[in-house]
Amino acid sequence: MALSTVPAVLEALVSTAAAALPGVAVFDGQPDRDIPDECVVIGFTGNGLEAAVEDTRTVEEITRARDRERYEVFNLATSWLGEETDMVAVRLRAFALVDAIAARIAADHTLGGACGKCRVSVVGLSQMQTGQGAVATILFTVAVDAFTGRP
Repeated sequence: MALSTVPAVLEALVSTAAAALPGVAVFDGQPDRDIPDECVVIGFTGNGLEAAVEDTRTVEEITRARDRERYEVFNLATSWLGEETDMVAVRLRAFALVDAIAARIAADHTLGGACGKCRVSVVGLSQMQTGQGAVATILFTVAVDAFTGRP
């Protein structure tokens, strides 16, 4: 029995994102190379020194029951459409990436049984015009509620 559901949920989120976004690069954790113009990174805030998951465990009853585990998985989606300076188009594309993932999660909020339930709970937008065009980056959080496998 697993001490935590985090590893299984991360794996399921990567699979969910890849299935929701065919043709879009999906990374499991911090990329080890330059990222493509648009991509999704599961378990990464954009800063390699920050935690990818923050997990809190509690005992629901005074028994040997499994621990209740509540945590947040931090993720990033980014869109850059080349020399495009139309921020509306870039922002809409970045939100479309997150929306596609959120729809897949809503269709199976247990991620195939990896957790009790989860959902996209926080979305933060960063946008800027650069010398190479407009860029929109969304940091989105998946909130997870589960019970550990440990008795």
